Amino acid sequence: MYERRSSIHSDTRDDDDDDAALLSVTTASDHQHERIKLSTLDDAAPVHDSDYTKDSDTEFLLDEVRIGPSVGSNLICAKAPARYITAVWAFFGFFCLYAMRVNLSVAIVAMVIPQSELNQSATSCPMPSKNNTAPEKHHDFDWSPQIEGAVLGAFFYGYLLMQVIGGNLAEKFGAKWIFGGGILISGLLTLIAPIAAHIDYRLFFIVRFVTGIVSSPGFPSAAALWGKWIPPSERSTIPPASQSGANFGIIISTPLISIMIERSFLGGWPSAFYVFGVLSCVWFIGWCFFGFNSPDEHPRISHKERVFLKKSIASHTRKKIRTPWREIFTCPPVYAIAAMHLCNNYIYYTLLTSLPTYFATVLHFNLHENGLIFALPYFAQFLMTILTGNIVDRIRARQLLSITTLRKVQTIVGTIGSCAFLVAIGFMGCDHIGSVVCCVFAVAFLGLHTCGSLISHLDVASNHAGTLVGMTNTLATIPGFIGPAVVGAFTNNNQTIEAWRYIFNISAGIGVFGCIVYCIFFNGEEQPWNRTYESTDQTESATSTDT
Repeated sequence: MYERRSSIHSDTRDDDDDDAALLSVTTASDHQHERIKLSTLDDAAPVHDSDYTKDSDTEFLLDEVRIGPSVGSNLICAKAPARYITAVWAFFGFFCLYAMRVNLSVAIVAMVIPQSELNQSATSCPMPSKNNTAPEKHHDFDWSPQIEGAVLGAFFYGYLLMQVIGGNLAEKFGAKWIFGGGILISGLLTLIAPIAAHIDYRLFFIVRFVTGIVSSPGFPSAAALWGKWIPPSERSTIPPASQSGANFGIIISTPLISIMIERSFLGGWPSAFYVFGVLSCVWFIGWCFFGFNSPDEHPRISHKERVFLKKSIASHTRKKIRTPWREIFTCPPVYAIAAMHLCNNYIYYTLLTSLPTYFATVLHFNLHENGLIFALPYFAQFLMTILTGNIVDRIRARQLLSITTLRKVQTIVGTIGSCAFLVAIGFMGCDHIGSVVCCVFAVAFLGLHTCGSLISHLDVASNHAGTLVGMTNTLATIPGFIGPAVVGAFTNNNQTIEAWRYIFNISAGIGVFGCIVYCIFFNGEEQPWNRTYESTDQTESATSTDT
């Protein structure tokens, strides 16, 4: 049996007693910390009220609860907390998702003859003498910028379609197979993409379109997964850290693709599709054994961690629970999150799909330089996400600022930083170092949104996070094909610094607009409709059973 004591702290408990750990828990109703004393039937130590003092200092959750081994444990991590193992496998899942998404952005530089090489436009930056040669043998297609923009945007047309449905299904039936199955099918489609491209660019468009469809439940289903696995005190750290696998997918894949193309591995640019298609299929095999929908379904989770998560997370049985659509559609914070998500993604996707083209056609980096330099901004974003997320969680644990204030501060600082450096790129001219530095910082500051406004769904309604992410991510996918189309319109027969300056300025203006809307309408407190009448009864019933 378990013995619960409120607002008390033991001064005399044995440090070596693994069966008596004090757990700090934030309830979803009043967000107040309470102490939970766990003891087993076999080894229950006597507890006296006099052993506790009411004025003891409050400790951090992660400092007080040490579930699992130290960092120096073995590689298999058999005793590591189950939620961390799940997050690590999700990390590699996001790695695969983004490697398959971004591979075309780099490969297309080798697939298509650049306009500057066809002498269709004059460029503002002088062409290095080593590049004044005939088009390289890697270039197999003579596509216009409009076709390039359509092909680059094909993934995002499909990515629109299954966001809400995928997130809602993950809430009701579990995220394991929705998240994993999408990555598996994406890998299989990626394997056939080079064949489709050689047949016709329209068929290639269709393959990328369908790849976007099956990839679209990835982030919404992961949000549903976090809602069941991650306690509130870790939500600015673990979900962003796991989803930063997307950044690593960019960081690792882009220079690797450049090297493989230069060395004509597996035929050159097709290797960008073959390698990551196979890797995604291999990842799925591991996910089948290590990914689980919830702590209750995990066969190897420790008893302590299961109880800790059950007490910490406002969870409930999803069967026959109605999604509160009316409340969602009339909730101002949801619209604030959607606006910021949309505007943030316009910057993100425009740079993600078009920076390699900018580096190649305007700054004239060669293929190897292009891949390496393209990875730098996303590595900086990863570092910013991890560092900021940890700081935010500590501030939140100490209750120094409300979650609403925290999220707004993150959004303001991130927007000012990213937009200022975006504008600066256009004024760097042919300064290669200055342009790259501005690109790095412009993307790095987006990391403040990754662990801030883009996970705000968990703040307002963790039980419906999958549905909310599906809704906002559907809108935020639109820039995935609008951005490349805008770039194609500005740069058709006009690959100049002036044209790209307009592109960067437009992106910065959209980012500022999203920040303003978010700061006006966002409120980070849990919404009343996050817990339906049925779910509240079930939670209270489960609590009384364990106490």
